[in-house]
Amino acid sequence: METHAESAVDELEAEFGDTLRAIATYDRDGYEVQYLGAKAEANYDELDLDAIYDDVVLQDLERPFQEQLFDDLGDVRGKIRLFEDGTVAHFWPTDERKGVFVGFDADADPGVRSLFEMVGDVYD
Repeated sequence: METHAESAVDELEAEFGDTLRAIATYDRDGYEVQYLGAKAEANYDELDLDAIYDDVVLQDLERPFQEQLFDDLGDVRGKIRLFEDGTVAHFWPTDERKGVFVGFDADADPGVRSLFEMVGDVYD
């Protein structure tokens, strides 16, 4: 039986093809790579992936402050970073302890809310 994470990988691969670079699930104890495309595999080793995980977790620490600043918008459920040659997003679909990280090439144009819905059931 296919897991929710495998289902999300299949859906994202079907939607974004070769522009999909990486998908990982994470919590406070660590991360698990669900998908690593050829470009990401060629550019990032395990130490790089560990550093990315650390960066994502550090970003999570500022969430309560941001939720206080924008209290009329509700809980923060994700972040997007745009780079010259790509986009990275991470989401907390169900709670603040577990998240999903997704990376794309610059050619991908993921709709933010649509992307959130695609990864939203990974932890169901």
